[in-house]
Amino acid sequence: NLRLDAEFLLRGVSELDLVTGGIPSTLLVHGALSFPLCLDSSQRCLLAAARYGRGRVVVATHESQLFSPKLATFLLNAVSWLDAGRKGLVAVDPSLKKLYSLLSQAEVKSQLSQLTGDISVYCCTSYGDRDAERIHAFVAEGGGLLVGGQAWYWASQNCGKAAVAKYPGNRILNHFGLSILGQRGQAAKYQPVGLGEHYHFRRALLLFSTQLQGHQELTEPLKGWLHPLAQDCAAFLHIPAHDCPAYASLHRILTKVLKRTGIPQVSRHCPVKSNSKEAVLLCMATELSLTMTDSAALVQKSAAGVCALPVTVEIDGTNPGKTAWRSTGLYLPEGHTAVITCPCLVVGAGLKVNSLC
Repeated sequence: NLRLDAEFLLRGVSELDLVTGGIPSTLLVHGALSFPLCLDSSQRCLLAAARYGRGRVVVATHESQLFSPKLATFLLNAVSWLDAGRKGLVAVDPSLKKLYSLLSQAEVKSQLSQLTGDISVYCCTSYGDRDAERIHAFVAEGGGLLVGGQAWYWASQNCGKAAVAKYPGNRILNHFGLSILGQRGQAAKYQPVGLGEHYHFRRALLLFSTQLQGHQELTEPLKGWLHPLAQDCAAFLHIPAHDCPAYASLHRILTKVLKRTGIPQVSRHCPVKSNSKEAVLLCMATELSLTMTDSAALVQKSAAGVCALPVTVEIDGTNPGKTAWRSTGLYLPEGHTAVITCPCLVVGAGLKVNSLC
């Protein structure tokens, strides 16, 4: 019961003071068994937890949150929840000596060490993925994982790469339905959240799909969730889905939403407002088109009246003068793609193909 899990983790916690000496990142909470513990006013997550297999995971968005005295009650709750009543040994990575001191003062049985065989909970930062497979197995078999770190600095040093897919810590965390994003959050004081009516990517996506399918006007709370939903869709679609059925199923849901609803037609006379259902659909379409092998399927339309494929065109390439264009006379229907195959002899000859619209 995720509601009981959240209540346990937040027991005795009236405030989450994340002013701990570092700038946090934000989290994408995308697993069916993952849930936020701290949200800012824009519905961006700063602390979260998840169940995975027989084990449990808690993620903080800066390592300084893992040893701040201001978060001591939450941290002790987290370690106790991760231990799941075993009263086992807690292994703390040597880079987190202050966390080890906090646990020792609370008389929690712990040691400074890497991931070893006979432990109940492992605490580490998110800055490496060396033990990714061992950590996945450890949690799946019932272990608890407490991890913290930010990804915004990595993102600033790796422009053009999606932190959700390439940041080392996410190669561990993505499996658990949690991902550290490359955006900065705000170090501030927040109210903890339970599992009531609050934003969760999957919940928002389900509401969005249901209300669109029913041709309904979008209602609250979904209307207030459209901006984070668009952002989370964009981030989620950068996670490789080819080897993960759970991710692939969400990709299929997004594709069905677009095929059923259609991509909004945008023009000077038909603009799209920000934070609207049309804006979310356009965001989905853009990101899906970059991940699908057949992006034309999103907007496929009838090609009635178009000549049968394939089409062979012979072009006289003799041209002793300046650059010349030769029209093929072919028409590419809206929403379709063309694959052009040339003889080996013309590859590298500097030919260009121009498709007008």
